[in-house]
Amino acid sequence: MKKTLSTLALLTAVLLTGLLPSCKTSEENYKKAYLTAIEKRDESYTDEEIDLMTREEAIPRAVYKGDSIPLKGVYVNTVKLDPPVAACKRFNVIVATFKQRFNAQSVLGRLRKADYTDCRLLIDKDETYYVAAYTTDTLDRAVEMLRHIEKNPPLQMKSPCPYILRKP
Repeated sequence: MKKTLSTLALLTAVLLTGLLPSCKTSEENYKKAYLTAIEKRDESYTDEEIDLMTREEAIPRAVYKGDSIPLKGVYVNTVKLDPPVAACKRFNVIVATFKQRFNAQSVLGRLRKADYTDCRLLIDKDETYYVAAYTTDTLDRAVEMLRHIEKNPPLQMKSPCPYILRKP
């Protein structure tokens, strides 16, 4: 009798755990709560303000001579191309980033046609390609070129571009 009762209790426990919904949190619940919180936060902002906030989160800003500039430090190497180009310098004005080399080379070709002769293709350790419209050793010149590109974009850019990439 005792064996039958313990077997029946065990069988009941197994059935109940399989049939009753779990009260545990899940990744899906967390994601839903997070997206709801983001929607509530953003409902009072315009699309332009949301784009600016997204850009601000993506690229850190630095104060330079009383001006706020987008400046990101990344270890990068210059991609060897044909015709060969010299290695990039310390400061690079980035106009596009890609995960695929073909797309990056396409943008680089459009920059060259738009008379950006100092453009480079850079790559980081995660194999992200950066298209630099300009490379220089001084932050003064990089900021000057950044402002020029912001006023007269050589091509259509997606946020967070353009920005200055500093090679540590």
